[in-house]
Amino acid sequence: MGLETSEYWDLLINRSVSRFFLLAALAEGPAHGYQLAKAVEEATSACCTPSAAMVYPALRELVEQGCIVCVVERNGARERKVCTLTPLGWQVYRTAARSWSRIFPALQAAVSAAERGEHMAPTLASNQFMAP
Repeated sequence: MGLETSEYWDLLINRSVSRFFLLAALAEGPAHGYQLAKAVEEATSACCTPSAAMVYPALRELVEQGCIVCVVERNGARERKVCTLTPLGWQVYRTAARSWSRIFPALQAAVSAAERGEHMAPTLASNQFMAP
């Protein structure tokens, strides 16, 4: 899978955007892994379809970092972990949202320029969207 393929870029986008949308889904309320994967898929109009191999390691990291807590719910013989944002998780979600909002203008400019086949203005190279 080379840099010139959509699959390469889709994978990169899926990994980073999915993680943010996991937090966004948990901001809506407690959910288990399958619900979270579906929420990410719906929020991104199926642009990102996180697999279990992406969702569960991301959730494990969020638990280890203190961003979410998970409790086991039992429904008959079936068990599933339902996750909820912690106060730190809310802070992380807001921080991530601010970071994404800073990149939007530069991202939109780059996408628009690529669609028109133009070179980007030098301001994109200056990392104007990065936090000081």
